[in-house]
Amino acid sequence: MKYLLDTHILSASLMSRAIRRNDLCILQEVADERVYSKEDLLRIQRAGIKILEITDRHLEKLKDVLAEHGDNFDLIRLYTGEGTADVVMLAYVLCERDTPATLFPEEYTIVTKDKALSLAAKGYGIAYVSGV
Repeated sequence: MKYLLDTHILSASLMSRAIRRNDLCILQEVADERVYSKEDLLRIQRAGIKILEITDRHLEKLKDVLAEHGDNFDLIRLYTGEGTADVVMLAYVLCERDTPATLFPEEYTIVTKDKALSLAAKGYGIAYVSGV
């Protein structure tokens, strides 16, 4: 089980407590959305939080997620510069779940404070923890 952290979950406090954990991840999109400094990115890496890259197959799944949620302005807030990572997180988990690369595919739980993301995850049957 891996935990995929949303933008607002990743804090200095969490990074200081996450030392030696290997189950916490963020997407590159989350790092880009928050615009972390080089020092912040080093702290993330030192805390053992993995930064996952988006591949072409994740982007293909993103098309499906956007087709279903493209008009959900609670989930996608492009005009505020927020929310782009939310749909990418959904696409990432769905893609990993649908196309396992191994006999025992990795399962992801989304960790977020965002109600719209929690509702969308629930709709897809994606495990999530909200209100952390």
